[in-house]
Amino acid sequence: MQKTSALVIYLYRHHFVRYLVVGGSTFVIDFGLLFTLHGKAHVNLAIATSLAYWISIAYNFALNRHWTFSQRDKSDLRRHLSTYLVLLAFNYLFTVIFVSLVSHSLNYLVAKAIAVAIQMTWTYFAYKNYIFTSKPQPE
Repeated sequence: MQKTSALVIYLYRHHFVRYLVVGGSTFVIDFGLLFTLHGKAHVNLAIATSLAYWISIAYNFALNRHWTFSQRDKSDLRRHLSTYLVLLAFNYLFTVIFVSLVSHSLNYLVAKAIAVAIQMTWTYFAYKNYIFTSKPQPE
């Protein structure tokens, strides 16, 4: 039982596991909003994809910054946000274009899931190494 407890604590403390939890819950929010907006409310696909993306991203930024990478210093917020927005702009364009193109041959929800899976390949690396880092402290 102690080994299981130690493993759970280790995994909880590991950035990548927390990244997966935040990413998974972000995906549920994004996917759920997309389905609700486009699938049920019949909002235009590009608009529904955009709204779902940006709402889920606000959630994602807050949790990744504070919980996944433990970056709470207010002096770093502007730098974190500006680098995060650069990545998001790229991911946003990729998502809208990918979903719009691929949804002609696949269900739009499947296209969205594939887009997210593709983005995961570069996003964790960018978060960990460029976005949610601390400024070097003067010695």
